[in-house]
Amino acid sequence: MSYPCIPADPCLNGGSWIECKCKFADGFYGEFCQFPICRNGGIYSNGFCFCPGNFQGTECQEAKDSIEVKDVLLDATVGMKTKVENREFTPELQNKSSASFQAFEKEFKEQMRDLYKHIEGYQDVVIHELTQGSIVVNYMVLLKVPASTKANETLKTISNELINAITSSTTCNESCEGDNFE
Repeated sequence: MSYPCIPADPCLNGGSWIECKCKFADGFYGEFCQFPICRNGGIYSNGFCFCPGNFQGTECQEAKDSIEVKDVLLDATVGMKTKVENREFTPELQNKSSASFQAFEKEFKEQMRDLYKHIEGYQDVVIHELTQGSIVVNYMVLLKVPASTKANETLKTISNELINAITSSTTCNESCEGDNFE
């Protein structure tokens, strides 16, 4: 399509109106310099398109065969069970909305946060149930682990670290007293 030579400068993106044509719009082409040379978020500089990570080609027009995933975390859980021997189980602990359960849960979470603070990806714990036997706590440890081909191995290593942490914390002598979960 041809337009009569327009005296006003119709060029976009920094192009210059020279001899009835837009020219010299760095990184753009088209009759009015309206189209970017680089596609898919590429950046034009020094005569080349610099493509974002998942694209390639002279104009970033092609998706790469493999897409690189960076800094992605997977939510993971590890089921755990432990026994709190310095407390007596009461029926109120079966009711998650009771003051007794909520107080126990708050303290248990604080103790676990301190106990598991060195565990990679540790987020929190969720108590599923409390049962008799002093107090048996059936809980889940919530984690965030890096997404990779070794995620399963990482989770297995973390599971072992969780078990070691809880096992070592339950070693107690006669000086154990008060509200410690040991």
